[in-house]
Amino acid sequence: RRRAAVLLWLAAEIASRSCQTMLYADKQALETDLKVSLLAIRERELNLYTSCFRNIGTMSGVFAGFAYEGCCLASYFFPPDSSTTMRSTYLFVTTIAMDLNVAALFAATVCAALGPGLALRGPDGSMERAVEGLALEYRITFVTFCLGVFSFYVSASLYVIIMMNWLMMVLLLVLMLFSLHFTVSACKRIYNKFRLPAHMAVGGNFNVDGSIGRAVAAPMS
Repeated sequence: RRRAAVLLWLAAEIASRSCQTMLYADKQALETDLKVSLLAIRERELNLYTSCFRNIGTMSGVFAGFAYEGCCLASYFFPPDSSTTMRSTYLFVTTIAMDLNVAALFAATVCAALGPGLALRGPDGSMERAVEGLALEYRITFVTFCLGVFSFYVSASLYVIIMMNWLMMVLLLVLMLFSLHFTVSACKRIYNKFRLPAHMAVGGNFNVDGSIGRAVAAPMS
């Protein structure tokens, strides 16, 4: 009887440890599956920002090329009797337009290259760091690109004032002002249509208590 009792105790102890091992394994598998699902959600945000950076980089490169041509070639076509102040102002504004677009191009290229690399090859938590970093840098890059486009409009207006006679100058300036007004109005309309308030923005992360994470720009309560 004593031997039977010992055998029963050993069998129960082995079964208990086996059950604990299985529960631990199930818990680890559940945590792994949850982490993979969360990473898949954050990956969609990462792809969104990467695509936006590529689009901004492409357009910034186009405008930077136009501004560079304006700096290098337009000065050869200035009338001899044109104002030195106007020519200097034109070159100054055109250089600013080129610099802003080059800065936006460089920032977009670097973010599109390094952000996904950090998320893919970094340690645990790198996906969160990459998405939040890209979200913040995207705002700065977008503002830089918009300033570059505005400087490009000002540069084109100065070129018209220097090169054209008064009739063509007035006609072209009116046309450019209309184009600028239409562009700004379209941007406002599109922004108001798709604007997402910061307090309503939802991020792809989850908090420890199970609540939905905030977006990067959302104010903290």
